[in-house]
Amino acid sequence: MRVLIASAMLLALLVQPAWPLDTARELAASGAARLALARVEQLQPRDSAAPRWGEWEALRLTLLVRLKQNEDALNRVAALPVKLPVADLRSCLLEGARAAIAVGKAQDARGYAARLLWQLDATPAEAHTARLLIIESQILERQGDAAFRSMLRFEQDYRPLDPAVAERFVEALLDLGQDRQAVNWLSRVDDASPQRLRLQLRTGLVAPEAAVAQARARTAKGGAAGYWHVMAEAAAIQKSRALRVESLEHVLHDSDGDARRLDTLAGELWQGYLAEAQSAANRGGLLAGDDTAWLDLASRRLGGDPVQSRAMFAYLSRNGGARDVRMGAQLQLVFSLAQSGLDRTALRLFGDGAADVDGLDPQARYLLGNIAETRGFPAAAARFWQGIPTPPGIGAEEWQMRLATVQWSARMTDAAAATVRGLAKSGKPLSSPALGRAVALARDMRDAGRPELAQEMLAALLPLAAREQSREGLQVLGEIAESGGQYARAADYYLRAALANSMGDALALQARLAAGVNLARAGYKEDARAQFQWLIQNAKDAAQRDAARRELSRL
Repeated sequence: MRVLIASAMLLALLVQPAWPLDTARELAASGAARLALARVEQLQPRDSAAPRWGEWEALRLTLLVRLKQNEDALNRVAALPVKLPVADLRSCLLEGARAAIAVGKAQDARGYAARLLWQLDATPAEAHTARLLIIESQILERQGDAAFRSMLRFEQDYRPLDPAVAERFVEALLDLGQDRQAVNWLSRVDDASPQRLRLQLRTGLVAPEAAVAQARARTAKGGAAGYWHVMAEAAAIQKSRALRVESLEHVLHDSDGDARRLDTLAGELWQGYLAEAQSAANRGGLLAGDDTAWLDLASRRLGGDPVQSRAMFAYLSRNGGARDVRMGAQLQLVFSLAQSGLDRTALRLFGDGAADVDGLDPQARYLLGNIAETRGFPAAAARFWQGIPTPPGIGAEEWQMRLATVQWSARMTDAAAATVRGLAKSGKPLSSPALGRAVALARDMRDAGRPELAQEMLAALLPLAAREQSREGLQVLGEIAESGGQYARAADYYLRAALANSMGDALALQARLAAGVNLARAGYKEDARAQFQWLIQNAKDAAQRDAARRELSRL
């Protein structure tokens, strides 16, 4: 019997149930990537030698890349254990190559993909993806001839070439200035695609005016974003500064390339803004240094010609003689872009991580942080928001909790904790919205496997909240204590949550029931009996009375 029990215990330790991992995969497949990642962070075994650790890690890397947390992904790939199941290792390396492409590390991407292809017996699907990633790495390094040869070999092995891949080949070769080589895949490109029109423009088959007309007509009907790229090139041929600026604004907004390419596009747009602003100033007879006249013209153009107006604001944001002129122009530029549906353009113009945000207008920083938060770039939001005054329309305490939330989302754990500690030390009363954000953040911390941080935060903040408003936080504290086996502490939190509501609503009654259960677990049976008897006498819900009777019968 002892042998059987020992064998059963050993089997339980060696075989991890599949359903938690399957649930995380289902969450990821449903589009809830952040929720799935939180589940992985909470449930993945800490020991890399544990069963199925590699499967968890492959899913984690997939989610990190999907959420554009590519540096985190690369750090984890670099630290992969030597003894990892081959199938899991292949999946991890593939995600590592994707992450490396996204951050512009072409050699790393090529190294991961090559290892997958030549050392690990890749599956056909993995080999297909890895070879495309190698081509992307060559494109990234502007190795046009090498990329072209790789494209030809890829086509030989995967005929007929998928139209989407053919379009990507054409687009990349055009970007590299290899128009003649791009013609190889023209037959595989859809007649209505921007790549075909761009190639026709490059080869002189379509005049710039006709290309612009076709591209505008197709964008008006919801056509592909690539048509703005066609217009940008046509504008360069026509020497139309205004059209080039307008096109580059849309190209920068719509692009999802690597960071280096986005920085290049942002630089081109800044140059376009400055050239168009100087041209407009010359036509208007404005003098360099006359900031008042420039501001007046920019403001008057805002309704009728927003592109020219933005060009002038961009010029003043860099060349205005006075600091308040530069900051006002920054705000107008960011606001105009956001109002025109080009919020990602604004973020990319000012979002260079190396740029000094202290020189930006505080209101512009607030808007840029809003954009970054909405677009899923919490690190950028935290960078823009750190140190600015509390914006209008939001309480100071709620603003600090909002900052702490983006810091936590950006994995700036120490910064988030410091922000909360600073708020707690202020001793100022905590408003209901601020407390709501604190409770939501605590739940995120708990679900991400940091219950001790959530507990520290709520324990510090709840004394600043009104008694009745504190019960959600007390409920979370009770759940954390209960999950950690601290039953007496859990009962304390649950009972305080129940007593915080004088009306005794359903949540209060449920908290009292949880308090009774945890009192019983802690060995305080008389205290537990008092809670169950109170529920039997006072609860209006029959299900709650029945639950209290069942728990009472177990004492």
